Amino acid sequence: MLWRIFYNTIFIPLLYLLYRIYALFNAKARDGINGRKGLFDKIESQIPFGLTDDRKKLPVIWFHCASVGEFEQARPIINAIKNKYRIAVTFFSPSGYNWASKYPYADLICYLPFDTPRNAKKMFDLINPIMLIFVKFDVWANFVWTAKERKIPILLVDATLHKESKRLSPLIRPFMKSVHKDIDLHCAISDADAERLRLLCEDIEKIKVTGDTRFDQVIARRNSVGKKLEGLLPKFDVPVIIAGSTYTEDEEVVISAYKKVLTDWGKAQLIVVPHEPEPERLKEIANRLSEDNLKYLFLADFEKGLPFTDQVIIIDRVGFLAELYMLGDIAFVGGSFHGSVHNVMEPAIMGKPVLFGPTIQNSLEAFMLMEHKAGIMVKNSEEMAKEIIRLLSDRELMLKAGQTAQAMIEENAGATEKIIKHISYNFGL
Repeated sequence: MLWRIFYNTIFIPLLYLLYRIYALFNAKARDGINGRKGLFDKIESQIPFGLTDDRKKLPVIWFHCASVGEFEQARPIINAIKNKYRIAVTFFSPSGYNWASKYPYADLICYLPFDTPRNAKKMFDLINPIMLIFVKFDVWANFVWTAKERKIPILLVDATLHKESKRLSPLIRPFMKSVHKDIDLHCAISDADAERLRLLCEDIEKIKVTGDTRFDQVIARRNSVGKKLEGLLPKFDVPVIIAGSTYTEDEEVVISAYKKVLTDWGKAQLIVVPHEPEPERLKEIANRLSEDNLKYLFLADFEKGLPFTDQVIIIDRVGFLAELYMLGDIAFVGGSFHGSVHNVMEPAIMGKPVLFGPTIQNSLEAFMLMEHKAGIMVKNSEEMAKEIIRLLSDRELMLKAGQTAQAMIEENAGATEKIIKHISYNFGL
């Protein structure tokens, strides 16, 4: 009870104030605040959720995701249960909300209101779920406590807890224990994560190792990849290097490495896919290439019919990365020179050797790929160029690394089925 009082009288008001101040300088935070205006009225206008009368009679399961990555983890579970339940999905981040806004298998998609007792009670009144599922780690205390009071089962799926997480610090851990004791089931992605979760939830029966649904999701995505680029991009007669989800720091390394490859090995095609293809970022990449005397074209230029002559290609919109990984020969995954690596499983399931920078502490899969010799960490442009040339010079080695990467993903699939079985066994759904 003391933790609850402290959380609602000191921590949440302070967090809200800091978030408002942060929003003065950050457009994404401002979007989050503006997106929550009139939230309850918007939800009320959609009650009862569901497009057909038959669907409106189904019970609701509520998923909460922090952003895009967590939503991708939720999707295989949603796809497995969507015919028996209505689906409500809430987001904290504008990125996640915008990404999922047109997702066809959710009956309600909205922001999660700020974590106050009043907001939590109002949301439960409106959504009226039979289960609340948090994805990965974005757990909010008042929503847990309110669900517990209403005897609504609470799950944390794809649960992960880094060994250096602040949640495990002596100062914060007692509070986290007061929250996690009310979560009915933790589905951890690995044995190591389960061990760390036991520091927050002492009831070991509430913690099960089920794996990571992202393996299932990337397989599903591979199986549904379209051909939006067919007939648009040229057919390359040289090896293709895809640099996906990149930031400025990644591009500095990639472009320098690419120049070395051209000099020391020969012709190769580079395709750069920035994480957020905003006009400023696209201009920044173009300027960086020009500084190195490298010609470039945007994807939009191909639609205009401009001729292609050995230029770097910059992808100026979202939605093509999976198809590009399929078309490429070698993949570099961005974020790994910026702060945290993005999804290394996407190129791996396409059967490509995967390169990434040194910041992979957030990605168990990157370490797994390295152990299988299908993922390669590079610390600078010299190392990247060396590894690219090594792969290009030995096609059998390159193909074997890609096949190994693909096999590793397929071998670790099945988390969705395990989670569904635990839900059915423990809660009779």
